[in-house]
Amino acid sequence: MREQLKLLEELQQHDARLKEMDALRASLPRKLAEAKAALAELQRILDRERAELAENEAFLREQEAERKDTEQQLSRAKARLAQVRNTKESLAAQKEIESARRHLESREEEMKRLTQALAEQREKIRRQEAQLEAERTELAQQEKLTQQRMAALEAEIAEARARRDEVASRLRADVLKKYEAIRMKRGVAVVAVEGATCRACNMNIPPQLFNLLQRGTTLELCPSCHRILYWARLLEAEQTS
Repeated sequence: MREQLKLLEELQQHDARLKEMDALRASLPRKLAEAKAALAELQRILDRERAELAENEAFLREQEAERKDTEQQLSRAKARLAQVRNTKESLAAQKEIESARRHLESREEEMKRLTQALAEQREKIRRQEAQLEAERTELAQQEKLTQQRMAALEAEIAEARARRDEVASRLRADVLKKYEAIRMKRGVAVVAVEGATCRACNMNIPPQLFNLLQRGTTLELCPSCHRILYWARLLEAEQTS
């Protein structure tokens, strides 16, 4: 039974390693998907900024058209002022000129602020485009590396599984069945006992059971967590002998 316990411990090490590699294999595509999602979000932000820029540019063109209309209105008012025949018409023309001038000044000030805002927005978009391009390049590299890592990992897993199966083939059928049943329920199936204490649940085991474990002639389970137990020093002595 000592040999069987040693094989069980070795099998559990293979299973732990396979679990780690399976988790890594699952995480690699997930990380790549997260990077793609982040890139897509950057693209959405950029598209939104471009749409907003287009709207602001259209608004600036409208302001420019209104400014030209106001200039024409001011020119016509000045022309009428030159042709007035009485005080009433003169006052009306002057009032129209003053109103058009104030409107024109306000429009030009608004256009100045908008032009400055558009310049800043264009610069922001330029930076976002550069960032997006850099992210695309990095993602392409990440995809390449992920494919390479996945291929290498698949080979490692296949090799590790073959070694695991070889160890499993050397176990008695009933021992392997018990191991697999416990592993499915509890993850860790084989646990060492040190100082008459189960390492898994930290519960003390009965003296009679501890004596059986020291002999190493039978397969015993922890009364508390129901995992397969072995005396740590027993396998240590097996390894050094």
